[in-house]
Amino acid sequence: MLFIFLGIALIWIIKRHDTQVWKIWKIPKTQVKAYTKEFYYYSHPLFTYAVIGLVVGIFDRWLLQYFSGSVEQGFYGLSYQIGAVCFLFTSAMTPLITREFAIAYANKDIQQMAHLFRRYIPMLYGIAAFFSCFIAVHAQKVVFIFGGNKFQDAYMPVAIMAFYPIHQTYGQLSGSVFYATGQTRLYRNLGIIFMILGLPVTYLLIAPSDRMGLNAGSTGLAIKMVALQFLGVNAQLYFNAKLLNLSFKKYLAHQLLCVIVLFSLAFVISRIVTHIWLSPNIFVNFLVNGIIYSFAVGFLTFFIPELIGLKKNDVRRLLKRIKK
Repeated sequence: MLFIFLGIALIWIIKRHDTQVWKIWKIPKTQVKAYTKEFYYYSHPLFTYAVIGLVVGIFDRWLLQYFSGSVEQGFYGLSYQIGAVCFLFTSAMTPLITREFAIAYANKDIQQMAHLFRRYIPMLYGIAAFFSCFIAVHAQKVVFIFGGNKFQDAYMPVAIMAFYPIHQTYGQLSGSVFYATGQTRLYRNLGIIFMILGLPVTYLLIAPSDRMGLNAGSTGLAIKMVALQFLGVNAQLYFNAKLLNLSFKKYLAHQLLCVIVLFSLAFVISRIVTHIWLSPNIFVNFLVNGIIYSFAVGFLTFFIPELIGLKKNDVRRLLKRIKK
């Protein structure tokens, strides 16, 4: 509705201040038909994908409500919102990178697209993993800070859903290649396949044991969301790597290595801080762990910048800017 209102306002302003502009913008009917046809072929797969995604999302939440009740629904809702916080730091870059991919593809410059992919996607993945791994380790503290004592049992779905934004970031950025190259049908087909495969998985994880399920509640739905996101994103990555002549195995290995190292680092720091100094204030503990973790990741990035998709030259430039 906001875009419709802005469009109407723009037309009104132009019409009021420049009456001759309509003559300049007059388009022949043949060109209108061509634009309409192009718009339809590009957009209708995305519309289908969005509708099916909405239906599957509602079905997942309905199953959780039906089998596990409102409490588990609340736990999952909290975990989803906390996970979304991690995504805020990288989501703003998606439109900019999509634009760069589109310009490079319009110029038939596949090498430039590959350069953009190598340059930005592992880096933004590493940034998302930095926040997500820390939240996963400190899920109990995060739940207490945002939800209080009543949500303490939500720490497990929060810990699991903390990993969701990592591949959500990867999916958004990798998906921008599909948008830029007009491969919306392939993007839709991959997404729908994994959404349909996820329906029986949701049932098996949420349904009670007397109905052939695991009765895992919000934790089960969180596991399903993270697992399907990982598989779906890497299916997209396979086709993008093929298009851009990149190594699929290299990017898959980076995903796993980055998360393992950052999660292990956050976990070890958490144990050390707990044994050496433990404040009765949960917020202070969380803050101290965050500061030490940030310095440790910065120190590690200086020696192994490839961990978050950087190069040594990038680190040197950053240090020079900080000195200035």
